[in-house]
Amino acid sequence: MTGRRARLRQRANTVLWLWVLWLLLWGGVRPVPLVGGLLVAVGVVALFGLPPVRRPRLRRPLRLLGLIGTLLTELVTSSVLVAWEAVRKGPKVPTGIVEVPLRTDSELLMVSTSLLSLMVPGSLVLEMDRERRLLYIHALPVRGRADAERRRREVAAVERRLTRAFTEQPHDTAAGSAGTGGGT
Repeated sequence: MTGRRARLRQRANTVLWLWVLWLLLWGGVRPVPLVGGLLVAVGVVALFGLPPVRRPRLRRPLRLLGLIGTLLTELVTSSVLVAWEAVRKGPKVPTGIVEVPLRTDSELLMVSTSLLSLMVPGSLVLEMDRERRLLYIHALPVRGRADAERRRREVAAVERRLTRAFTEQPHDTAAGSAGTGGGT
């Protein structure tokens, strides 16, 4: 019975979030979007059996605080760097697409890594290849291989900190090292 309750709770939460999203997209709470959004949310959950998401448990809260501190530091330094490049070179700032190998097999940690990488100024996540565990980031400034490698190390550090905060094992070593990978 506990498993059934958990599934029902998860479906109810999904309906609620879809309903809220629907209302936000329609720009307010009016009778038609209110009723229509609820019907659409229930229909989506009923028709498309969404797979259960395994949420990693927070194992080390102090490591999460360290991740947040590192992210805030990176936000400030990247903002200054991007602003300096924009003032100095304008639209001619050198950019590149960097392929970043990920080591985790958890979809949620992969998405969290990409979202945290997206928050850093000068970074735009273009694609995440789930099967090959690759993240493609458009970054600036990228003047050469050294800048591309620096971006790879930064994303690998974010992934490593997330993994350490939310799982028991630091990494799945089968994926190889974070410094490998192709494109700049």
